[in-house]
Parts: sequence; structure tokens; C-alpha cells
Amino acid sequence: MNIKIINQKKMYIKLMLASFFLALTSLASPLISTVQAVTFDLLTEELPPYAMKKSGKPAGATVEIVSKLFERTGIDYKVRIVPWKRAYLTAEEEKNTCIFPVQRSQEREVKFHWVSPIVITQTGFYTRDDFDKDLRTLNDVKALKIGSYKGSAAAEYLHGQGYKTALITRDAPNIQKLQAGRIDVWAADTLTAVNMMKERKVNNVNESLVYFTTLRALACNLETPIETINKLSTELKKMYSDGSVKKIMDQYK
Repeated sequence: MNIKIINQKKMYIKLMLASFFLALTSLASPLISTVQAVTFDLLTEELPPYAMKKSGKPAGATVEIVSKLFERTGIDYKVRIVPWKRAYLTAEEEKNTCIFPVQRSQEREVKFHWVSPIVITQTGFYTRDDFDKDLRTLNDVKALKIGSYKGSAAAEYLHGQGYKTALITRDAPNIQKLQAGRIDVWAADTLTAVNMMKERKVNNVNESLVYFTTLRALACNLETPIETINKLSTELKKMYSDGSVKKIMDQYK
């Protein structure tokens, strides 16, 4: 075969290969340029000692647990404290958004992907010193006016069962309502109740009956990849196993 023809063929092959790799590069560039690191927006409400502001920054037991969880999994995040209703609706509607610590319930279950439990909590009934009834079961409060706050799964359960509930947007004012006789009993998270009464130096309100145990979880928007949920769930189990969760919670009990 003529040397000239062979050289032309070699040159043609080189040009074709160069064109092929150039085409691959031009296709890959836009894909690479659109890949961005995802930062999760983690929303919580003011609920001491689980979440509150300290020196202007989010702090508290579940803030610490969730922050450590995301750090250990290497997922970028930011924590914000906002009103409960806003946090709930935002997590439900916007991707890369989660809310915590949410009490799991049948109604809420299908609305989110869950990483659970962040903490396990109890809800109790609180009464004044001069309360003259003995509370032993839920039936004992059936005729009483129960104060709680919107967003409480325990309160939602009571309302759904026909109990007389008076719900407000924040839990703290229920202490004053109880002392003023505007409600008969206050249904509150036991750790939150102790924290609030200690902070306000309230010494005439007592725990009368613990009636509800619930899982408080991280609830994420349904567009969150299941791989991310599984990664967080696996790491959370490790945090329970190695004592990280207990170590944090012990600081607030």
C-alpha cells in the first residue's frame, strides 16, 4: 500500500479520535458545572431544652444531636429556629428541608421521610397544688379543660378522642393559664415542663400523671433521596450505640 495513503489514514483516525474526545468534553462540562453541594435547611421551634436560642444562635439538646448527626455523615446543614407552623409547612413543601424534633403520629407519617428517634419523650398532666382530684388514667381528665399547644401530637390525640383541649401557639403561657385557673390541667412534655417551671421559678405546679410516650424525629421533605435518609438513620443508630445521644441528653436532664 502506498506510504502516503497509510499516513493519510493515520491522520484521519487521529482527527476522529480528537473530535470524539472533544465532543465528550463539551457534553460533560455542562453536567459538571450544574453539580452543586446540597445544604439542608433544618428547622426547629423554640422548645427548651430541646431547642432555643443562646447568644443569638440555635442551641439545645436536639439541636446538638441533629448537628452532630449531619457532621458525622458529612452533609452540609444550617439550623434555624422559626415558629412551628412555618417550620412544618416549609419542610412539607420545600426540598432539602427537614423539621425536628417532630412527634411522630399516624397523620404525619405519610407526609415526610423520617430519621428516628432523635429523642424519646414523655408527656404528662400538670396541676396546681390545690387541685383536689386524683388523676390515675386518661378517663380522669375527660371532663377537664386541658391546656397545650398547637403542634403537640399528644394534644392532637386528646382532641381527636373528644377531650376538651385549649390550644395556643406557644406552650409557655399555659403555666400562667393554669395558675390563673383558665385551664384545669396542663399537658406538657415532662422535660420541657421542668425546664419552663425552673426558669420561671414556679413551685406550685406538679406532675400528676404521665400518659404519653412518643418518638421525636427528624422529618424531611419527601423529595429527599432515600439514600440520604438511610445514611442519616444508620449514623443515628451508631450515635445511640456509642453513647453520643445519651451524653448530650444527660447535660439537659
